[in-house]
Amino acid sequence: MTSQINLLSDLLRIPSVSTLTEHQPDMASARQFLVNLFKSLGFSTQLLPAPHHPAVFAQLVTNPLAPSVLVYGHYDVQPPGAPSLWHSPPFEPNIRKNRIYARGAADNKGQFLIHVLASQNLAFHPPVNFKFLVEGEEEIGSPGIETIVRDYHHLLQADYLVLSDTEMLQSGHPTIDISLRGVMDIEIVLQTARNDLHSGQFGGLAPNPAFLLTALLSQLKNRHGKILLPDFYTGVVRPTPQELADFRHLEPASSQLLKEGRFYYLSSGSPDLTLNQRRWTEPTLDITGLDSGYTGHGTKTIIPHEASAKLSFRLVPRQDPDRIYASLSRFITRRTPRNTVVRIIRYPVASPYKAPTSHPVYRLAKQVLADTFGHPASFVGQGGSIGAVSTLTSALNIPAVMIGFGLPDENVHGPNEHFSLDNFHLGIRAMANLYSQLPSLKSSDKSNSPILPVI
Repeated sequence: MTSQINLLSDLLRIPSVSTLTEHQPDMASARQFLVNLFKSLGFSTQLLPAPHHPAVFAQLVTNPLAPSVLVYGHYDVQPPGAPSLWHSPPFEPNIRKNRIYARGAADNKGQFLIHVLASQNLAFHPPVNFKFLVEGEEEIGSPGIETIVRDYHHLLQADYLVLSDTEMLQSGHPTIDISLRGVMDIEIVLQTARNDLHSGQFGGLAPNPAFLLTALLSQLKNRHGKILLPDFYTGVVRPTPQELADFRHLEPASSQLLKEGRFYYLSSGSPDLTLNQRRWTEPTLDITGLDSGYTGHGTKTIIPHEASAKLSFRLVPRQDPDRIYASLSRFITRRTPRNTVVRIIRYPVASPYKAPTSHPVYRLAKQVLADTFGHPASFVGQGGSIGAVSTLTSALNIPAVMIGFGLPDENVHGPNEHFSLDNFHLGIRAMANLYSQLPSLKSSDKSNSPILPVI
């Protein structure tokens, strides 16, 4: 076990921050670390080109008749933020109370390393063929994943996609994620003049873009949080009665959510929806940024010439991002005064995913997790997005088995990120058991089950 923790620590020491150009050498170091690791375990490896940071691909194919598993992970991490907020340096792993503290510990180095070490435990008699796709651009939206899947489709062929990039609801209660929301980010810019204006000289005459924009934004939702864009809810797939029953069984107290998120109160929502429905299965719209005028110290008596807002839509299966973008564009342009300059910028979309839970691999995964953790495993949803999942499952026509070993309080993306070493070791045992039992799923069981996800 000590050698496994040492391996994790060595990987965590590499500041592989994909968003910052000064960390380009560190990204290369992380890739080389993984290449060396996979080669030491008998894998063949290669780098797959991507716009910013190549992905590491490794495979160990020992029996063409055995099932093949494609394990997805990512070696890039978020920037650490202010060092003063960390109790120990973010890239010097520190173990306290059986938790390892470092940037990337839970997201995602500790979690994808679980699968690497599980494959090592089975090295003498590998029951499945292992393929690993470890991306270097997940934290910047996976801009290269579609090209990788298109150009290297033959390499990625597998029977199952497996990943750990999520979390349990609470310690000791294993979970399998059966849905992800997609995401579409949009920026709106309104311009009403060539430059900022003196508010005394032109106040009462010149239009104020900040007022125009905030008035428009206020019309996008009603008081219950329902989004008012025409056609926004067209095609939305609702949870099945069984899924709703599972979600109600896992319903948290509002105080628990407030504690986990460190926010002050719950926003308004439909009284017909549970908290789990609201965070896992309902589409959302949030303002993620607002900017206009002077925002420095003190005041400045001007009428700003421009105002901008960044919006983020969380989408659910069967919603059409093109339709939603067109609806928003019409909504904005029809409600802005003539001669206002309007720019609407759309960023890359990550599609939603819903697992085909009637496939027998989910039943097997539930049983293995229950045996390992001593507690029944539950199906849960995820409100966030993992852009690669829908791309890989759709292109390869395989189910995604998403088993999170993180915990809600591990400060992913925040200061003092950490990962439970208990879950690290239990995860290795669980995944080794799952991989060893995958050949027991008869081919007839797989072929008779729906695999294509709902997207």
